[in-house]
Amino acid sequence: MAEIEDIKAIKNHLQNEDLKNVYLFYGPESYLKDLYESRIRARLDVDSMNCYFFGQDADVREIESICATTSMFGDKKLVVVSGSGMFKAATETSFVDIAENSDTVIVFKEFEADKRNKLYKTVCEKGIVFQCKKQSPAEIKKVLAYEIKKAGRTVSDFALQYMIDGVGDDISRLMTELEKLILYVPQGGEINKEHIDLLCSMHYSPRLFDLNDAVANGDTDKAYRIMKGLLEDKEPPVKIIAVLSKMWSQLYSVKKLMSEGTGNAEIASYLGIKDFAASKLSRQAGRMSLEFIKAKIELCEEMDMSIKSGLIKDYAALELLTIGQ
Repeated sequence: MAEIEDIKAIKNHLQNEDLKNVYLFYGPESYLKDLYESRIRARLDVDSMNCYFFGQDADVREIESICATTSMFGDKKLVVVSGSGMFKAATETSFVDIAENSDTVIVFKEFEADKRNKLYKTVCEKGIVFQCKKQSPAEIKKVLAYEIKKAGRTVSDFALQYMIDGVGDDISRLMTELEKLILYVPQGGEINKEHIDLLCSMHYSPRLFDLNDAVANGDTDKAYRIMKGLLEDKEPPVKIIAVLSKMWSQLYSVKKLMSEGTGNAEIASYLGIKDFAASKLSRQAGRMSLEFIKAKIELCEEMDMSIKSGLIKDYAALELLTIGQ
């Protein structure tokens, strides 16, 4: 076989085509690696006595022995190897040939893999390799929406985006947060923004993005409502100011990078932020001038100095940053 690059193609293979004897799923998206392993296990309908799990200490000879042994409890055996590092180091590959002619399916789940690695090339030749990349917000929404529908709840596109903006784009973490929401919201109910605010552990409040949007658009009424909501939630004014200051500085960098033709993935890498945050900042920066952003940075610096020197209270400084024109 070879590498499969399209997510629809790997789904179709795992659901409809004959399974291979060896798979490599690698990349940062742990949810997909676990999902594909579970689908292979379901297809094999393998008994737990025929499942073998290895981690960093995986031994090639032990895996080879399992492949060479006839199953005692069923037709198939499943070997799952997680985080072994075999695809970044010199590794004996003869066990793959033995697996290919056996009743054993080997599933590797790795974070990284070197395409020049001998084992990588062997798995490409004998089985299937698929890179589990970070998914786009649209794909993540589909995953979450499917799980919510399966659980007998509903959700709006706005609430899903709000959740992704606040929790991040790691599907495994999102699924953990989703479990809380499904347990809290009764059968037939709708998961909404208020539930997400109440139950989910957010990296930061997406309302800060909304606050910046309102400020940039000159919508003082909306900016005031968001600011009041944050304060009612016991967010300290100095913390809000600090986060806003950082966001305006990031917007300046994003605006400059965008003018040079830099894409979101490179922006995320350059700023050391998640892809979803880079995408959000890019959308905001695209609606603002560089001069406007610079003015906001200067105002943030001025307010910070004024608070520290006792010239202004933190609440008043926050008002000037958000609803002062």
